[in-house]
Amino acid sequence: MTSIPAFHVSSRSRAEGKGIIFIQSRKDALSSGTFAVGISVHFNPATDDYPSGSIRIKTDLSDSLKASFSSTSIELINSYGKHNPTIDLTGRCRSSAEKSPKGLRYWVMIADNRRGQEGTPDIVGFVIHDRQGNRVAYGTGPVRSGDIKVEPS
Repeated sequence: MTSIPAFHVSSRSRAEGKGIIFIQSRKDALSSGTFAVGISVHFNPATDDYPSGSIRIKTDLSDSLKASFSSTSIELINSYGKHNPTIDLTGRCRSSAEKSPKGLRYWVMIADNRRGQEGTPDIVGFVIHDRQGNRVAYGTGPVRSGDIKVEPS
């Protein structure tokens, strides 16, 4: 029996900014409990063939590889929402670690909670896996400093 693969279609999306995220439970004697995110990505199906841009994540968390990760592709980008626009991205990345695992893939979610206003900070979550499915790095938490803007859909 032949199976048709599921299509994953990107939607019109844009995100830009930087943030430092602190997670108290991921701090220990060797780790600061922070990860930093820098993002500049976009996709417009009317004019772009594929999603493009860059994502960089620098981790200093317990229970994760301490390294910088840079996207090498954006394979899927979707954003949704008006009042707290949220974006999901997935693709391939590489690591700055000396003995970097092979075949790294990332998933990133960012909720733009309008940092310039009083209230809820932006939220960033990510996970990075190697080609064998082993988790290499992960984290989710509030942006402590910086701002990431997600264009509302």
